[in-house]
This record gives sequence, structure tokens and C-alpha cells, in this order.
Amino acid sequence: MMTNATLTLEGGPELSGEIVDTGADYIRIRATTEMTQEQMAQYAGGLIEIDGKMQKVMLESAIPVPDDEEVIELTMRRFTPSA
Repeated sequence: MMTNATLTLEGGPELSGEIVDTGADYIRIRATTEMTQEQMAQYAGGLIEIDGKMQKVMLESAIPVPDDEEVIELTMRRFTPSA
């Protein structure tokens, strides 16, 4: 089962999507959006909510999914929570 996530970009829109991969310091989601890759590049980061937990993330890349023009794959780096 895919886990859903909600990404709120700093000063930008909220995107919902499914997590496709996670690691110790990164999260990759596929989100449906009408924004282009160039528009996504304007945003540096935001907050992502996964299972009710909020994490601050930095947007690393936004790559359109070839088979679906409304879906973009976002790779984000997690900020280490401050102690």
C-alpha cells in the first residue's frame, strides 16, 4: 500500500501525492500538479506531512513523469530536526 503525503511549499501551493521511496535523508513522492518543472524550481523547500508528522524538507529535484503530464516526481532532502 502506498503512503500518501502532503507537501506545503514555502510561499507556494500545497501538493498531495504518494511516497515512492524514502531513505535516511530523502523522500521521493509523485504528486499531481498543473505546475511545470520550471515553476517548481522556484521553490526551495517546505513542510511535508506523512502519517500526521510534519518534517521540514528542501526540494532537490522536480522531474515530470513521462507517461503522465500532470504528475511530477519530487525528491526532497530532510532537514535534521533541531535538538
